[in-house]
Amino acid sequence: MAEIGERLEAEQIDHVLFDHALTPIQQRNLEQIWGIKVVERIGLILEIFAQRARSHEGKLQVELAQVQHQATRLVRGWTHLERQQGGIGLRGGPGEKQIELDRRMLDNKIRQLRILIDRAERQRLTRRRQRLRQGAFSVSLVGYTNAGKSTLFNALTRAGTHAADQLFATLDTLTRKLHVADPVSGTSSQLVLSDTVGFIRDLPHTLVAAFRATLQETAGADLLLHVVDWSSPERDEQSAEVDRVLAEIGAADVPLLVICNKIDETHTASGVERDDRGTIRRVFVSARAGSGLDGLRVALAELSRGALSGSDFDGELQDSKDPILILGLDNKPAPLDPSDWTTAL
Repeated sequence: MAEIGERLEAEQIDHVLFDHALTPIQQRNLEQIWGIKVVERIGLILEIFAQRARSHEGKLQVELAQVQHQATRLVRGWTHLERQQGGIGLRGGPGEKQIELDRRMLDNKIRQLRILIDRAERQRLTRRRQRLRQGAFSVSLVGYTNAGKSTLFNALTRAGTHAADQLFATLDTLTRKLHVADPVSGTSSQLVLSDTVGFIRDLPHTLVAAFRATLQETAGADLLLHVVDWSSPERDEQSAEVDRVLAEIGAADVPLLVICNKIDETHTASGVERDDRGTIRRVFVSARAGSGLDGLRVALAELSRGALSGSDFDGELQDSKDPILILGLDNKPAPLDPSDWTTAL
């Protein structure tokens, strides 16, 4: 501890970040020993969320998560929490300690925020029911943070929403209409595409709980597009984390199609991956470069046509062990090794 403290002082560091959770006592002791601010993983994630929230509901949800987190961090040892207040109307006896006042204040704040969030949720559900009455096929983008969901959302809808190479660039659910041409029927299908908050490993439970109402819109979708950063060496672990959160919010049984994004960074050709029965399994795209988007639109048109006609659709797409067949727009088979694909979309 002393050696670390000397280095912190020598390099004039005023904050220390831990990539895992700390108990309140651990955080307090480290701050007292080093004399600087100590931030643990959950606190940092909440701070990033607070900076990214834009909508009224999003800000309320982040504030609720922050207050709930603060309520778990109240410990004895910070001097301002040890002072006592005299009880009103009481004779003698100890007053109410500051830590008890703070806890009661936070409890009241949590109740107020939940009331406001419930009100915002009812308004959002009203808008969602209006969309459902129109009978449009509902599609939600999900995935690990910074996988390129918002970039893909903009590329498909031309919405021009904020997209950046940063964690949690999008917190608020955004919904736009998307028209896709169906080459089989020769008609155009209207979809409702939603962009949602990205996931991350060890996502704080308070944050998942606060955003549960928003995330549950994902569970009500007709199809999930799981956007995977194909260039990330940790894509398997990230995909597993997304699956875990989807199960936690009740969306594990929603049909899911894997979208392998950022293929331009791995020099992988775009294409649509199918099994031996012709069922679409994965789509390889680059949202930034625009490659593979025509194939994705065709896939969406096919899946929406199948869903509306009552065809079966397997929700566990990414785990299939069936032989695969890669098809371009001309429906000619391509090599099984993505690095050898010659048919680009």
